[in-house]
Amino acid sequence: MTVTRGNETGGDETGVVRIGIAASAALRGGTASPLFALLRDFAPLLAAPVVRLHAVGATCDAILASGLLGANPPTRLRPAREGGVITLTSMVVPDASGRAALDFVIYLIDPVDPIGVFPEMQALKRQCVVHGRPFLTNRGAASEWLALVWHSLAGIDRTGLAAQLAHWMRPEAVASETIGLIAHDTQKKVMLEFARRHHALLSRFGRRLATGTTGGLLNGEVPARMAAEAASLRPVLPPPVPGWSTAFQSGPRGGDAQIAEEVLEGRCRRLIFFEDPHVAREHEADIQLLERATRFAPQGCLCINDLANAEFWMTGFASLLAA
Repeated sequence: MTVTRGNETGGDETGVVRIGIAASAALRGGTASPLFALLRDFAPLLAAPVVRLHAVGATCDAILASGLLGANPPTRLRPAREGGVITLTSMVVPDASGRAALDFVIYLIDPVDPIGVFPEMQALKRQCVVHGRPFLTNRGAASEWLALVWHSLAGIDRTGLAAQLAHWMRPEAVASETIGLIAHDTQKKVMLEFARRHHALLSRFGRRLATGTTGGLLNGEVPARMAAEAASLRPVLPPPVPGWSTAFQSGPRGGDAQIAEEVLEGRCRRLIFFEDPHVAREHEADIQLLERATRFAPQGCLCINDLANAEFWMTGFASLLAA
């Protein structure tokens, strides 16, 4: 993600960060709600003139009622029951000039809210993946991403930033952290190149989890089923370190469910999951199960679905480790 590309992603204001935001009813009511906590923690960023919030119906009303954003109120979109999620989805899609109206979407979804399985929500998630827009569906993911964006921007009040970075990014605890690395078949080479570039940093994590074939490749092994692709894969394999990643079952055979359990138990707070939204997935239900687990996780889980945003996250994390 390039947060200074405002004139490429909608409008004519260079450097403006545009955020779509919504929250399930159970997550936006009162001062103890996840939405209120997010607004309180990141008020200096969200109230900055360079940030534009576009909030769905009742979420906009809750933000205004909080009084935390002062002179930078959100733009109100229609309520979800009147198509507000459809509007958010449309705002993720670039227009004929290649510009989109949103840089990323925060939708705090109550895991028992049926909107999570509505077609407009599935379309919103898919279009975010297609167009490289982070889709953040729990407080932990939204907080970590906002902290990273805040860290990357100059000229904004940084009061409270250090506390948010320490709480959500936790660079000093990297040796005890777990990261998940998943890639669909068409994205496996992308994952290997990514892991090779960032092998030193990824190696600092205490554990690296992966689904079957991806895990084998990350450990330097080309499986028999990919023999025809071996010649193109071997040059981009990371250094062969046996056991570098813990390889679960393949996705269709339950690997997504195994990693979902790690997420659910709070042992894995980050997933880099390079999806291919253009192919039919016979284990779509397992992928949705993994996504749902991120909403149940005790502190949430950040899931990054495309290379550009994974690079943005890695660059930010590396800079914190070097500080």
